[in-house]
Amino acid sequence: MAPTDAHKWLKPTLFGVGLITALRILALWGSPTDLYVDESQYWIWGQSLDFGYYSKPPMIGWVLRLFDELAPARSAFTVRLPAPLFHGATAILMAAWAQSLAPSHKLAGLWVALAYLSLPIVAVGSFLISTDTIMAPFLVGALIMYWRLCAANATRHALLGGILLGAAFLSKYAAIYFLPCALLAYVIYPSMRPRLGSLALFFLAFIAAASPNILWNIANDLTTVNHTMDNAAWLKSDSAGANLSLARMIEFAASQFMVIGPVFMVFWLLALRGLTTSRQRALLWFSVPVWTIVLLQALLSRAYANWAFAAIPPATIAAILWALESRRVRALRLGFAFNLIICLILSLITLFPTWVKDGNGNVLAKRYVNVANITHEAMAVAVENNVNTIVALNRGILADFFFTGADSDFQFYSLPTQNLPHHYYQQKKSLPPEVKGRVLYVAHNTDFKCEGVSVTPVATLKQDIGSWANARLPAYIVDAECFR
Repeated sequence: MAPTDAHKWLKPTLFGVGLITALRILALWGSPTDLYVDESQYWIWGQSLDFGYYSKPPMIGWVLRLFDELAPARSAFTVRLPAPLFHGATAILMAAWAQSLAPSHKLAGLWVALAYLSLPIVAVGSFLISTDTIMAPFLVGALIMYWRLCAANATRHALLGGILLGAAFLSKYAAIYFLPCALLAYVIYPSMRPRLGSLALFFLAFIAAASPNILWNIANDLTTVNHTMDNAAWLKSDSAGANLSLARMIEFAASQFMVIGPVFMVFWLLALRGLTTSRQRALLWFSVPVWTIVLLQALLSRAYANWAFAAIPPATIAAILWALESRRVRALRLGFAFNLIICLILSLITLFPTWVKDGNGNVLAKRYVNVANITHEAMAVAVENNVNTIVALNRGILADFFFTGADSDFQFYSLPTQNLPHHYYQQKKSLPPEVKGRVLYVAHNTDFKCEGVSVTPVATLKQDIGSWANARLPAYIVDAECFR
């Protein structure tokens, strides 16, 4: 292959990824949506840089802090801006990886990059900020370095691969799926067996990069680890144990067809027997174990559609390479067409979130609509009653208090607890003992009693549409001692 042919994929890939990323940034800029509770919380974490947080490792907080420092003004747009950029970077990395695995297909990298950006889960992840999005380029970078390590046993590949895997781990613990997947590939394919010295160096680099969060967890009563086990539910010693449900497992399996797109998912299934080289077939063993583990989790307890995101980059490459090598160009175009329709619908919902409603007449994207209005109403009630401290218990309400009210003169706190904290705000933002006097307390679907005596609300916060449209949010003026 001529040198110019070897990089024929690069320019169109950079152009295509750049164009799609620019359009998604433009859609984000034009979107009237507010941050969802998780997004606001990630931003808040970044305001106090640490090596770990209540429910997630620290990378997302660090990234959002960086973008916050660079932004001329804070908004939902600036918080979400890393999302399309990180997915764009992931697409380019995947293109380079795919091209190295199928050099005879001169535009394999372009096909893979565009396929990745067309995935429904990536379309969603380009409009919302999440730990999957932040993990993606680091994980793909680690996989590329591992493939190169298996081919050449170079020290630089071992060191950089381990560091990138550590960065992926600092983004989301699901990066740890890499280790059992690599072990299976090692056992099955001789081409995926680097020297033991190279493997040891890779692993040591990973531990070194991941160690800040590991040590943080040890120093903080394994806070994040415990929350992760809470998500798994049946793993906790005080849980009711496994609750077998075949329906949940089938539901999760079906969700993966929509996460990737049904045509591309069929390609992946056919690739289980159709890929030619062992280095291509090894891709399957970086997705099969992930889906198997999460399917088992769905059978035993619960599993959300994005919990297997770590499987998606290698699965996408495997699916597209199978289609190219099988000359299924028409089917490939059909897969792109289906995903493109989903992407366009998601873009319209982002730009016009109140247009699409569910069967009950509620806005489909209600949890992203009009969220900040409650914070503004709460601050207005506080001004009317001459208080500057606002307290709540609900995590969603608190998340927006801290984001929307970040530059205000108000102090926001969570209701304190004498037991284990139920969320980050109870852990780090509880009402401190030194706060005295009158405060505004915003309740959620409940009445408030101080020392057994019912208190009359001074206002009831309301939303016509949005997250709190069907909620009752009474606001009380009470003495801070009532919470102790």
